[in-house]
Amino acid sequence: MAMVPRPRMRRRRGRMLEEEEEEGGIDRISGLPDAVLGEIVSLLPTKDGARTQVLSSRWRPLWRSAPLNLDLRSDSVGNNISRILSAHNGPGRRFSVPGCLLSWKCPAATLERWLRRPALNNLQELDFHYGDRFPCQGSLPLPPPPPPPASVHRFSSTLRVASFGGCGFPEGNASALHFPLLKKLSLLHVQISESALHALLAGCPVLQSLLLSFSSGCRRIRIVSRTLRSIGINPGWGDCRLQQLILEDAPSLERLLCFSYARGMSMDISVISAPKLDILGPLGNDFPRLDFGATIFQGSRLVSLIMAVPSVKILALFNEHLSLDMVINFMKCFPCLEKLYIKTVLSGEKNVWCHKYRNLVGTLDIRLKKIVLLSWFCRFSLFFPFSRFVCISC
Repeated sequence: MAMVPRPRMRRRRGRMLEEEEEEGGIDRISGLPDAVLGEIVSLLPTKDGARTQVLSSRWRPLWRSAPLNLDLRSDSVGNNISRILSAHNGPGRRFSVPGCLLSWKCPAATLERWLRRPALNNLQELDFHYGDRFPCQGSLPLPPPPPPPASVHRFSSTLRVASFGGCGFPEGNASALHFPLLKKLSLLHVQISESALHALLAGCPVLQSLLLSFSSGCRRIRIVSRTLRSIGINPGWGDCRLQQLILEDAPSLERLLCFSYARGMSMDISVISAPKLDILGPLGNDFPRLDFGATIFQGSRLVSLIMAVPSVKILALFNEHLSLDMVINFMKCFPCLEKLYIKTVLSGEKNVWCHKYRNLVGTLDIRLKKIVLLSWFCRFSLFFPFSRFVCISC
């Protein structure tokens, strides 16, 4: 008669079998091709990627040959930058360095020395910042900022994402930059003239996203691009800020983001041709002028409404004193609005009695589906037949 094993013996035997399977099992991750393992290593933080070398002899050469993803804004590598660049064979994928890690005496020379390393060959993403500059705020003029490192030219055939901060583009320097594969460009606290900016944009024939923030030397931008899909602009302060944006021919443009909440940071916007523009704002109540062809806004006042703009679906407004008149005017201009975001501080005296809007439902074809209010709840729900109303308090 066979003896039935006790429950404790069965559990012990089960654990022994599991341990034997684990010891004799196959390391399926290490069995992947080198190209796949290299992609995994390149997505890890720099320190973690380097530590994979101690896993086994199979993993030891992977980090040195995997695409280098060195983001010094998030990786705590400290003063080991030069050692990492020397130990890695390349190619490079991303190199991001903040101004605090560059030499304050000669930041351009430090960055130039790093960018020359073979570990960054075929670099696809470059992000550097020499430091914030506010040339219009101080009483004394600031010295000219250093230009971008000359080694940037060696990435002209591979660079796809670039962010330049705190540098200057002298006349002739920007025209020499040519990035045929660049899709995203950010210029932060740079000094650049109008002609130099247009020359730089002309050297990026497939550019899809442009961000220009707190830059000086250029008071007007004229956009002529068949590839740009998104533009974000913070004009900055003072007389040397950006004062006019002209969308002359932008058939692919979908988003125009204007980061100008404070007083004195607004600019004129003229839209001549942007038929796909469907996201606009935030627009403040003190912006000088907004032109959509013959439709003109002067601040919060609708000066001329010749033809409505059906492409805009999402609009953001920023008002210190919420004006229902301003909101209604924008709805007349953009009849196909689906989402409206409003940030305000005070309600304003003009919003107490709204008898003239009692018949608004019958006069406007309102398509709003969502309204988001920040910091103040008003009585718009009495007049607008939208399907969703949200109030968020700051």
